[in-house]
This record gives sequence, C-alpha cells and structure tokens, in this order.
Amino acid sequence: MATEIMRVSSKGQLTIPVSIRKQLKIKEGDYLKISIDQNEIRLKKIEPVQPLGPDDPIWKMIGIVESGSRDVSVNHDQYLAKGETERWKK
Repeated sequence: MATEIMRVSSKGQLTIPVSIRKQLKIKEGDYLKISIDQNEIRLKKIEPVQPLGPDDPIWKMIGIVESGSRDVSVNHDQYLAKGETERWKK
C-alpha cells in the first residue's frame, strides 16, 4: 500500500500526491468518497456510472406506461447520475 505524508493547509485542504493520482487515475472533476474509521480518514474514488447499453432491459419499458414514461427511459442515465451526485454531496 502506497503511503505519503501531506500537510493540511490553513483552509483544511490537502493535495493528493501525483503518484497516487496517477495510480488511481484521479483527474480534475472526479469525485472521492470520504469516510472516517476510528482515527483514520479514508478516500475512495467513485467510478462514474456507465451509460446503458443497447441490451439493457429498461429500453423494453418505453411506451408501457403513459404520461412521461418515455422521458424516464430516455433520460435514465442522467437521472441516475444526478441522484448519485446528490447522494455524494451529503
């Protein structure tokens, strides 16, 4: 397991070392989950949600229910990503 020592700034910020960012392929705009386990702070890279493939069963649901069901099936990935983003912010 790679370890590094970092200094916390006056604003409570720290920089993830380049070697660790490269290893985990962390880039600007990526999300990290932060958790506390006893006296440890753990960071975990959140992988983006993959778009639905053409074989995903949700496509069979288009048109089954009236009143806006097409919007849900067409924009499913966007709704899912928005929900995950909101959950990560909590």
